[in-house]
Amino acid sequence: MESDALDPAAASASRSLPDFLRETKREYIDAVKAGKGGEWTVAMGNEAGDLDSAASAIAYAWYAGTIRHSPTVPLVQTPRSDLHLRAENEHALALANVDAHDLLCVDDVPQAPSAPFPSTRFALVDHNRLAQLFSVDNPVARVVAIVDHHEDEGLYRGEAHPRIVVKGVGSCASLVTQLLEEHCPERVPPELATLLLAAILVDTGGLVPGGKAVDADHRAAAFLAPRSTLSATSSSLHASPAIRTLADTLQHKKASVAHLGTRDLLRRDYKEYALAPSWAPTPVLRVGLASVPLALGVWLPREGGAFADAAQAWMDERGLAALGVLTSFREAGKANGHGHGKHRREQLWTIRVRDDGERELATRLVRGLEGSAELALKERRWAKVGAEEDAGFGPGIEVRVWKQKNAHATRKATAPLVKAIVEGSGSDNRQSGL
Repeated sequence: MESDALDPAAASASRSLPDFLRETKREYIDAVKAGKGGEWTVAMGNEAGDLDSAASAIAYAWYAGTIRHSPTVPLVQTPRSDLHLRAENEHALALANVDAHDLLCVDDVPQAPSAPFPSTRFALVDHNRLAQLFSVDNPVARVVAIVDHHEDEGLYRGEAHPRIVVKGVGSCASLVTQLLEEHCPERVPPELATLLLAAILVDTGGLVPGGKAVDADHRAAAFLAPRSTLSATSSSLHASPAIRTLADTLQHKKASVAHLGTRDLLRRDYKEYALAPSWAPTPVLRVGLASVPLALGVWLPREGGAFADAAQAWMDERGLAALGVLTSFREAGKANGHGHGKHRREQLWTIRVRDDGERELATRLVRGLEGSAELALKERRWAKVGAEEDAGFGPGIEVRVWKQKNAHATRKATAPLVKAIVEGSGSDNRQSGL
């Protein structure tokens, strides 16, 4: 006799993306409360919490849970109270009919103070090193999958399946899309296709030819577009009115941060690195990198002395030895070939110099950054960015500001460079472009 019961795989595939997120979040939290968090895999993007990270984590969790039948929940490494700092994320989630309340944020996970994270299996997207938050006092923590487009740190080679790290691809969402295209091309929900396509558009500047997009990004977008909720064909996507409108809207929302104060701007798109210098007695130095889509010449005059106060308070709060502020913006009045303002980048660094070890760090960082052929930094006068000397920082902090002549070099270029400078053993980090 034939059973009337719905096949679990078919039931899972029939769920909409919002239903999948809502139910998975509830089931995971119930499992953690019952002491069964170890039965789940946590899929997460990096701590910056940008759209690429969020979309890739959601997509990988859907793939692992629906296609591989492995209980997997997507985690956003952003406190719930900070979700509003990324208007582009909110817009893309709304297009995918996803309510922010259905996302699992890092502070939604039930966890006793000082207790280890309640899960031990992790899938990393948009980064390839498990953060200390998830590994500390958690000796059986395992990375079971990686999909990333950053510098490969060479970890988890024997335990991560799949392990896909392809530096140079514009968006991690493109690599996750390849998994979907290979394993379940007819089962991708339209909301998920829309969310992934939005992430690709943000990270590649709208798929404009000659921009950040590579073949993998174009192929992924061509796969997603006809499956999404947009009225877009798969040929010449960058010229499609629906694609251009969405790309312009997302970029506008991403760049509309003038209403945010310094603290919010620093933590909106922030990554932190625990680096082990071989040359210093201090076992770990913490360095933060904040990406900010606002020119220093707009930001610093508006904030005045409050900038130095807020930046130093953020360094104190995070225990940082150094903080790099990487700005990216369009220069008004200087249009490029696409009718937009010319793209510019700057770097502002604040480095503690209270003792010999910190002064050595400052020396190495300044020399290494200025010696990078890839970044092509040129020192700027403080008057050029509308600030008083040293931006108002007092004793104990060395402050430098540069124009970055290579506007194509993102944080993905600066972060491994800083790691090499700080952890290198040589006395002259200018060698080999360092």
